[in-house]
Amino acid sequence: MLSTEMTFDDIMRLEQFRNERLRSFFAQNLLHCVFRRGRHKTLIVHCPEAWMVDSLLTDLEELCDYAWLILGVEAIALYFAQEEICRVEHYRVHRASSGIRHRILKKSR
Repeated sequence: MLSTEMTFDDIMRLEQFRNERLRSFFAQNLLHCVFRRGRHKTLIVHCPEAWMVDSLLTDLEELCDYAWLILGVEAIALYFAQEEICRVEHYRVHRASSGIRHRILKKSR
């Protein structure tokens, strides 16, 4: 009989793959950023450079959609120099479009 339960290592590996997948869509902006999932389904992104924050703010709508689809987060908080610059909840931006879903599926092939 096969066990279908995921171990702690399986869960951690899956989370790492999800993080890498999100980073692949925003490679230049998230390359040197540290991000993690916090409480209340929030993606917390720490940026070491101000231009990275500016760039992510420009792509915030798309970042929200991808983070929602890939990581299941419902909010994003951007930090620079240990200060919260921006916090946005996904439903305030908009629901993920079928075009973004299509691009994610297409890129994964």
